[in-house]
Amino acid sequence: MADSDHSTTMPFVATGMDTASNRLPDADPPILLLRDWLRAQHVSQVLCRLQQRLERRYLDARGSEALDKQVAYSIACQAEVEATTAALKLQDKLPHIQARSLLGIVAKLEIIAGADRDIDDPTDFPWPHIASVLADLKEIAGSLPLERPERTVVQADCRLYQETATDLVRLEKQASDLVLGGAPVVGISSR
Repeated sequence: MADSDHSTTMPFVATGMDTASNRLPDADPPILLLRDWLRAQHVSQVLCRLQQRLERRYLDARGSEALDKQVAYSIACQAEVEATTAALKLQDKLPHIQARSLLGIVAKLEIIAGADRDIDDPTDFPWPHIASVLADLKEIAGSLPLERPERTVVQADCRLYQETATDLVRLEKQASDLVLGGAPVVGISSR
């Protein structure tokens, strides 16, 4: 009789939620890691766009409205940092997991190549070479059936990071009020 643990997938790392559409039976650990990483990357990008919109509103605001916008902007910045950190933590797991198939290796290379898209010039060595190896492996082993996470899942992840960021910004404000005797800290409203 087969061990039932081999067919159990772990819930997503980002929020602990798991839905039937996010399961890949008997998947390689790198494939599951890739799905989690892609989800965290997507959430990070959504929060980055939110932060950019709020930055513009904050810069355009005046008076007490500016203080409110400043707090919203600070929370958005921190939420983006939290989401990016989650994606980086997933990336850091990559060297410690072993692929069990060619598709698992494809998943590992997808993370490696995808991580560099945001950091360096993809035309510099070794990125074109890694992309070439990845394309060859996909031709031999096939591509992974990865889908963008559902909007409700992304929204839930964004809310989670925003709640964490709100708590951190509130704690920073309380600490600055204690240290500075109530004087506001740059980036945090004194309300």
